[in-house]
Amino acid sequence: MAYSKRPMRRSALIGPWGVGAMVPFPNDESLMVTGLDAWRYQNEQPFIITDERLTKRLGVKELRWPPDFRERNADPENCNIKIPTIRFPRWHYCPFCGSMEKTTYYKESLPECDQYQWPNGRVCSSKGKFRRKMIPERFVVVCPEGHIDDFPIAEWTHSGDQNAAYTYDPNTCRIRRSTGGSSANLSGVHYTCTCGAHRSLAGATAKGALAKIGYRCRCSKPWLGLEGDEVCPADPEQIKVVLRGATNVWFADTRSSIHIPTENNAENSIIAGILRDHFERVNSSRVNGELNRFLIDYIADMNHVDKDRLYQAFIDAANQREGAIEITEDMTEDEYRLEEYKVLIKNSGNDVEDFHSINYPIEKYNPVIRKYFKSISLVPKLRETRAFVGFSRLDAPSKRISESKKELRLGNEEWLPAIEVYGEGIFFEFDEEKLTEWANKPNVRERINILNRSYHNAKIGANDHGNLRPEFILIHTFAHLIINQLSFDCGYGSSSIRERIYCEKSSNDLKMYGLLLYTASGDSEGSLGGLVRQGETGRIEDTILSAMENASWCTSDPVCIQSAGQGPESLNLAACHNCTLLPETCCEVGNRLLDRGTVIGTLADKEIGFFADIINDGEE
Repeated sequence: MAYSKRPMRRSALIGPWGVGAMVPFPNDESLMVTGLDAWRYQNEQPFIITDERLTKRLGVKELRWPPDFRERNADPENCNIKIPTIRFPRWHYCPFCGSMEKTTYYKESLPECDQYQWPNGRVCSSKGKFRRKMIPERFVVVCPEGHIDDFPIAEWTHSGDQNAAYTYDPNTCRIRRSTGGSSANLSGVHYTCTCGAHRSLAGATAKGALAKIGYRCRCSKPWLGLEGDEVCPADPEQIKVVLRGATNVWFADTRSSIHIPTENNAENSIIAGILRDHFERVNSSRVNGELNRFLIDYIADMNHVDKDRLYQAFIDAANQREGAIEITEDMTEDEYRLEEYKVLIKNSGNDVEDFHSINYPIEKYNPVIRKYFKSISLVPKLRETRAFVGFSRLDAPSKRISESKKELRLGNEEWLPAIEVYGEGIFFEFDEEKLTEWANKPNVRERINILNRSYHNAKIGANDHGNLRPEFILIHTFAHLIINQLSFDCGYGSSSIRERIYCEKSSNDLKMYGLLLYTASGDSEGSLGGLVRQGETGRIEDTILSAMENASWCTSDPVCIQSAGQGPESLNLAACHNCTLLPETCCEVGNRLLDRGTVIGTLADKEIGFFADIINDGEE
């Protein structure tokens, strides 16, 4: 059911909310976004996003914008489209008298208190003209397999030694929720039944608490309308009771892609525009495997350009496409990014394309940063496509793409929701020789081994049999420090600047040593050029130097710099909220695998830092 007058941004359906997520609306209303089977497009063509690389990567036919609501006079064909949702959780209670009711998934509005006259305590007047709106229960049951269910209030209330004589009868029993008393924790929340059973929530969130009352996962997928259709493989001890607004109830699994220009070095903007608009059509109209010359000549005549030059441009673009790695669902994220890395390390695209990078050799910059980088590219224009492929509960997504997609719909995976964002960025290409020499130092390897132990014990590294590379830790930490500094230097909020790392975590098969920092927004105009301007000669040097100076001392030092493990699952060393951590929207690894020690050194060993000499060089 699509509820009216509950507005939200389309981009929010990619994250932080999406299929299977509970969206909090005003007046304490909670609705869950349903599966893609229920999404309706009257004409899907205006919503399709063209990104051939990402479409192949995700194994779907197309990507679509989430539908937006349009008035009939603005768009008669695609008017009145809404995102379907259900009401979840179903248990609701009156905020005044505490009367509880289990409603249905499809109730249009919040249930109202029936003004039951309880024998004691506060009661809603039966003579009142208006009934109070009930609010949803704050606790839900979550399974590591992705299932979610209402907290079993009736079973919980009627369990325990003190309630052995009572049996729940849904036809006669009424449950009341009350809070208060001397305790502010879960023991202060009480459920009372008219049959005499009563119990507090104390211990409900403990491991195995539901298993003790005989509760088993019902394989409930309310966003798909399923319950009990399969046997849940999860250990009953792992089923948890959590707040419905907790951050671990729903994790979005999104994949992104930077648009690669069709012709990297197109000097003629008209030809570049033709390639952008007609390449897919021409490429799919081959005759005996060859490009259709007659079709290309026709396009040349229509646009008044030289036929031979246009034909050669199409050939070059086709050869570039054929020379790229074959894109499949099974390829790694690093393999997918390799093509992006290749265009970022050189002059690519132009103002007509959706991507434009200008590469400068490091000799153009101040000597203070020359020995650390090979080149710096300014990216005044880029387009990023972000697609929503699935979600997980309790832990961050770790499934393969093909498995994640199955949670979004009952039918075949033909399309996925996605958005396009435009922006600008700065790309740093690190000096491979300098970086490799530093990474092979014994003291650097010894420090990274501290992280390796936590990494292999954590879920994020459970399937990775290799060891973390110092190069990745360094580039990742450097990204966080520079983002923090750029937010001061060019005025962008730190949450609006993202990192995109081109370096493998544990292997070195692709030889990538790059970092893209970019800002992207839903506005078609992208951004105002402040980030690119900060990457120019005479500016980026000051930014890097200031970032390194600020990183040399944290307000939590010496505790922070001497840490042997902090943050989620102890996956950070010298990195805390006072120096290195960023908003969730910025980081690709969830604020994990960070260490200032690899950047500027430690108190005991300054030489361990890759940029340890930059401060002294800058002062000279």
